[in-house]
Amino acid sequence: MSDLAQRVERVRILLDSLDHPYPTPRGALSPDAGPSPSRYVPCESCRSTGELRVRGGYQLCLICDGQGWKRREQEPAWDAYLGLPLDEAATLPQAIVPAPADGEPDSFAWERLRRRYDRHGSYAELRRQLDRLGHEHPRRARLVRAVLVEHEPRRLDRHGRLDVELGVVWIALRMRSVRVPAWLVERTAAEKRIETIGELAALGLGPGEIARRLGTSKHAVQRKLRELKRGRIAVGRNP
Repeated sequence: MSDLAQRVERVRILLDSLDHPYPTPRGALSPDAGPSPSRYVPCESCRSTGELRVRGGYQLCLICDGQGWKRREQEPAWDAYLGLPLDEAATLPQAIVPAPADGEPDSFAWERLRRRYDRHGSYAELRRQLDRLGHEHPRRARLVRAVLVEHEPRRLDRHGRLDVELGVVWIALRMRSVRVPAWLVERTAAEKRIETIGELAALGLGPGEIARRLGTSKHAVQRKLRELKRGRIAVGRNP
């Protein structure tokens, strides 16, 4: 793969994850105030950082996939808003405001997550170049934002797809460096491996042979095959 092709692929990963740290907009209606259990709890393995310190640097926490949170299983109920176990949160006055972590006034979870993304990836540079693209090629910038950043379900014609590709190349050529967080690189590679695992399984290869060809463990292949099977079953059940 050429250097430009690699830069374009990495810019696409950055664009795809540009809005990851931001909270999902909520509707106007909200439930009654008071503590409530969250479906997710802080990851104890990485202490909610999404990273584990290893020799030579850091690596993605595989328990939470770099998110810092994991789906609650056997853990006690947790109130994500207050950042406390539910039993403890229920004893607090209802009007209490959660204290900022580490004494920082902007310590909401999404702000901490954005700082971590900006620390490990070239998101600030990407935003600047995306704004420049908006001034020089407004249509391309709108399509890049809509399709790659906001993931709108648009059906593009040939000219629209070409504008998206040219917009990404324009950004890639003007970025001084294209750093992508390691956990996103690993996740993208894992998604590609899942596609490859599904293709090899469709050819009739067993988990052991697939693992040997892809250079991974048999256990990992079996887990991915189970995930693919559950996904197909869920799709089949939906009308």
